[in-house]
Amino acid sequence: MAQIADDALAAGREALERHAWKEAYELLKAADEAGPLEPEDLERLAEAAIWSGTVVDEMPYLERAYAGHVKTGNNLRAAYMATMLGHEHSVQLQQSVANGWMSRAKRLLDDQPESPEHGYYEVQAALFAIGRHDFDEAYERGKRAEEIGRRFGDRALEVRALQRQAAALIARGDVAEGKMLLDEAATAAISGELDPYSTLIVFCNTIGACRDVAEFESAGQWTDRAQKFCEAHSHTAFPGMCRVNYAEVMKYKGQLAEAQEHAVTAGEDLRTWCPRIAGAAFYELGEIRLRLGELAKAEEAFREADEYGREPEPGRSLLALARGNVDAAAASIRRALVDGTMALPAKARLLPAAVEIEIAAGKLDEADAHATELRDIAEIYDASALRASGEFARGSVLLARGDAAGAFQCLKQALRLWQETGATYDVARARELLGLAYRVEGDDQAAVWELQAAAARFERLGAVRDADRIADLLVRDPKTRVMKTFLFTDIVKSTDLLGAMEDRHWANVLRQHDETLRRIFSEHDGQVVDHTGDGFFVAFENAVEAVTGAIEVQRAADHEFPFDIRIGLHTDGALQRGDNYRGRGVHAAARIGSAAQGREILGSRITLEPLLQFRTTNHRSVELKGIKEAVDVCSVDWEAA
Repeated sequence: MAQIADDALAAGREALERHAWKEAYELLKAADEAGPLEPEDLERLAEAAIWSGTVVDEMPYLERAYAGHVKTGNNLRAAYMATMLGHEHSVQLQQSVANGWMSRAKRLLDDQPESPEHGYYEVQAALFAIGRHDFDEAYERGKRAEEIGRRFGDRALEVRALQRQAAALIARGDVAEGKMLLDEAATAAISGELDPYSTLIVFCNTIGACRDVAEFESAGQWTDRAQKFCEAHSHTAFPGMCRVNYAEVMKYKGQLAEAQEHAVTAGEDLRTWCPRIAGAAFYELGEIRLRLGELAKAEEAFREADEYGREPEPGRSLLALARGNVDAAAASIRRALVDGTMALPAKARLLPAAVEIEIAAGKLDEADAHATELRDIAEIYDASALRASGEFARGSVLLARGDAAGAFQCLKQALRLWQETGATYDVARARELLGLAYRVEGDDQAAVWELQAAAARFERLGAVRDADRIADLLVRDPKTRVMKTFLFTDIVKSTDLLGAMEDRHWANVLRQHDETLRRIFSEHDGQVVDHTGDGFFVAFENAVEAVTGAIEVQRAADHEFPFDIRIGLHTDGALQRGDNYRGRGVHAAARIGSAAQGREILGSRITLEPLLQFRTTNHRSVELKGIKEAVDVCSVDWEAA
């Protein structure tokens, strides 16, 4: 048994040197089960646990290593283990336990001559100071740690201490000096001077610093580097954190579906290992869903973020605003801004929402003060995204005061900066306000141009609520409004049918379907707006013709096609742009069609109720995605017609 344990131990150490993390973990774990390991080998086992993805096992090994070092009188190494445990319990949101371990580390170090272990204690204590918003203390501790690292030739300690100083400097507004230290630390990571753990720490802290000051392009580049490093060294733990970073960058770029996927995966990956960062993932998910108009799901994500220690602001306040509860939104954002010790980058994340909410509340002086503060912070950090937010905030306030001419310059500057940095969603927001400013100035043609451009961009991004809001603005303009009955058709389970038929047979059936439906719509004066392959989007001037055409489609399907068709109908105002239509009415018709069953003609009650010549059944209310209120619908009894 002893020989087996010795062999496993030797092989485990060798695998660790090769960065074969899973192999090392299994071998060292087997050796430990055969006979308790010495403290140094328990440290190796903890390291293997981190990198092999079995992070939950790390802390028990660190605790045993700590106890072993205390027993043998190696107080310096015991203090280092206590410092590590302080960090790990902190990311597990167990701050009291973390403080206890840090207190143990300090007592062990107090009677020892200065050593690298003192430096690593200072690095962790600096992080805790940043969490308390005591940036001066954090900087001084980072400075002491750097000096210790340099004196003892510990490059990893020196570089990590540089990053602590950089974070403290940037947080308190000493940007130039902070960025210089950040770049120095990042260069050390790129050049391969550090061990794997320290390298990933430097990458993650650099990404966080870039995100904090809204340098999303740099954050994206560093995230790519971190991801490649993880893949090259078989690190399975850190990609979860990389996904959080990707999610925020993709959200900024307007790639909302991709951002949502990364945020969901990151949240699930990090729930157990690192709840604090899981909270950041859930918060990003909430903001993404807010932009997608999925308010209930956004609330769920913000609640999870709160559970995992991430204050869900400004998302929670913006959610209240989106639901029309302006008073609650204003109270919430004002509470969030009360903290006078908050770092400037953190405050810059709250101020755009504060401006929007105070304008909605009619508190223009307060909104103006927030916009001015945001622009001041943007000047300090000189980041394009922050400057765009500041200009947009100022333009919003000027427009709310009726000063459209003054708003133009700010809004156009925001638009230019967001276009340059690829902030697709924010570009649409800027164009929306430019459209409203043109409308105030009486330039209706320019107003419609900007509002249509904003609506089209929101639609492409999947930001349904935003697109609907602008469509409503345009529909209220009598020069652009049309009233139509919109009809959507869809083949039920077409993917299953395609798999069951030969391609040639399916193509023939589909061609017959298309020809038949086009003929029916033409006979009833329907305008085919779009054809997706499986279905049609058709606009009718007359609701009677729309329903009659729908009945003929169902009768034809019954006799001619080997599949069922579902149909949705809704009459409403919409914005016409060339041969296309957009607006809430179109979205409602499409989603009513999606709610229909096979062989069903489902229409809104306001469309069908006045048409007494058609019998209706199955009256009910349905929840439609992207539409706030439930919609009353009913089915046309086409077989009895």
